[in-house]
Amino acid sequence: MITVCSKIQKLPKLFDGCYFFLAGNFRHHPKDNLLKLIAAAGGKVLSRRPKPDSDVTQTINTVAYHANPDSDQRFCTQYIVYEDVFNCRPERVRQGKVWMAPSTWLISCVMAFELLPLES
Repeated sequence: MITVCSKIQKLPKLFDGCYFFLAGNFRHHPKDNLLKLIAAAGGKVLSRRPKPDSDVTQTINTVAYHANPDSDQRFCTQYIVYEDVFNCRPERVRQGKVWMAPSTWLISCVMAFELLPLES
């Protein structure tokens, strides 16, 4: 129902303006399925891992439309997605405009049709 309303109102797709890099192996959620979800939701897939300290990355002015407008997540448009099979979280989840997110977060966002908060 939410996606129908978004189409009628001509709102951007869920991941419009967002870029994703899929890091590592994906067993629980196959990589092909995640790629299809990203594409269907308007996101772009990066072939190289984004560099958080890059001037190019930090000067991107795109805002994530479907993120909570009061959160700093609306300025994050690049995500490194990993599979959290063994509860192995990366040391740093947020690095400037590049954030790391588990594949379960990606699927939950699609189910809720919003960019859900990520733990810091």
